[in-house]
Amino acid sequence: MMSKIKMTLLFLVASFVATGSVFAGKTTVNGWYEGEEIYYIDQGLEEGVTARGENDIFLIGGNRRYQAQVVEFIPGESGYSPHWNVNVVHTAEGVTLDDILASPYASEHYPEALFDDVEDILDAEYAGLVTIERPGLVVLCPIISEQGADAPGHMQASEMFPPFPETF
Repeated sequence: MMSKIKMTLLFLVASFVATGSVFAGKTTVNGWYEGEEIYYIDQGLEEGVTARGENDIFLIGGNRRYQAQVVEFIPGESGYSPHWNVNVVHTAEGVTLDDILASPYASEHYPEALFDDVEDILDAEYAGLVTIERPGLVVLCPIISEQGADAPGHMQASEMFPPFPETF
């Protein structure tokens, strides 16, 4: 049985092929959605825009500082848009990495990803383990298939991250 993400991404690839849409020569990056790795094109900050819709992207410690970003929605879901409201996640005061790892919110993918699901990030915030900074920035990052991310001419962002510090 094919996962919801794979089915949605296959639909996107078919749509791009059918319409002739190509993102050649763009920077592609990996991210996380509900425990699964996703890919998107990083088109950067949208100048002069402070919020768009309900679609959020979570930067753990900063922009791809310790792991790939975590996204809230994928194409086909209500709320999805390639425009993402930026949220920066930090350890709460007095909390360490070990505290998060001991919680039920840490990813099974650690050390590759401390968080891989928005719900876990929000639950960790509610539990007092992390704080979420909302700087009023929006980025444009349409989600694409893994095949699209690997397409000739694209530049893949590094998936190598430094280890998590005790606090971030």
